[in-house]
Amino acid sequence: MRKLRAAVVGTGMIGSLHAQAYAEHDLAELVAVADVNPERARAAGERHGVPFFGDAGEMLEGAEVDAVTIAVSEHHRREPALACARRGKHLLLEKPLAPDLAGAERLCGELGPLGVKIMVNFILRFDPRFLAVKEAAASGRLGRLHYLSARRRGTSLGAEIYGPWTDLLISTGIHDLEAMAWIVDAPAERVYAEGVSRRSAEWGHQDAVAVLMRFSGDVIAALETSWALPAGAPAPLDASLHVIGDGGSAVIEGSNSGLSILDKEGFTRPDLVHWPVDERGLGGDLAAAVDHFIRSVLADRDPQVGLEQALYAHRLVDAAERSLRQGLPIYL
Repeated sequence: MRKLRAAVVGTGMIGSLHAQAYAEHDLAELVAVADVNPERARAAGERHGVPFFGDAGEMLEGAEVDAVTIAVSEHHRREPALACARRGKHLLLEKPLAPDLAGAERLCGELGPLGVKIMVNFILRFDPRFLAVKEAAASGRLGRLHYLSARRRGTSLGAEIYGPWTDLLISTGIHDLEAMAWIVDAPAERVYAEGVSRRSAEWGHQDAVAVLMRFSGDVIAALETSWALPAGAPAPLDASLHVIGDGGSAVIEGSNSGLSILDKEGFTRPDLVHWPVDERGLGGDLAAAVDHFIRSVLADRDPQVGLEQALYAHRLVDAAERSLRQGLPIYL
């Protein structure tokens, strides 16, 4: 099987991890990176020994590419995604697709007819724990589902880093909303949300949000998410998922897989799930997601979490945000 020639547009933290995943993969070859920040582009290119460019257009002219990760912010995702897809390049898009539902719908409408493979990176779909919960629910081992609850608590650093340009639900809560909808596998009928805005009030964003959803088939689901914990919290994310049925339950707790470290720097619970990096290289959900995308493109099959599934997650976020503004449940 030939190697996939891959490139990355946007070399911030997540884009740099995508570049590392391609560079380390046996079935891929990282051939280029691009970023409007010349220092970031140069650093990523030199790190992996590949050409670096100022934007997607320059990259497409200067490198032979089969597939591209678009890891710029959602406010700038449309143009490089369309530029690459119109040249026949397969796309791995970071989520969310756009800052709002209208932008996501527009982008999906434009990308859909172009005939390239497109995957949106909802990494919980590639967490083996979430896959096990999905299998348990789909197989009937948990009986008829009654209730799901998810927790994703971050620190105030999230508000400081992300608050000026994005919000809690579209950047963070969307992961759990999408995952619960995937596990329930039924349409959402009603969404209600309450929020608290303090540190993020100057940007018009929430610091903490609770979302309650009702799905057809008489299943309810709740999400609690925040950027409110002190910056010195031992875990970068305090996360969980509980799925309750009349035949049993499934529970996921934490992103540290039980590891705690106490040293002279303090007490930490490092993330071993999403994108851990050690002497072996990049691991975790992100590496698994990139692996799935590479193998899907090379095998000419549609990857998981395409535009339709990503757009549905946007609709859930949009309903929650409308509920926050109106103080009312939103019917879908």
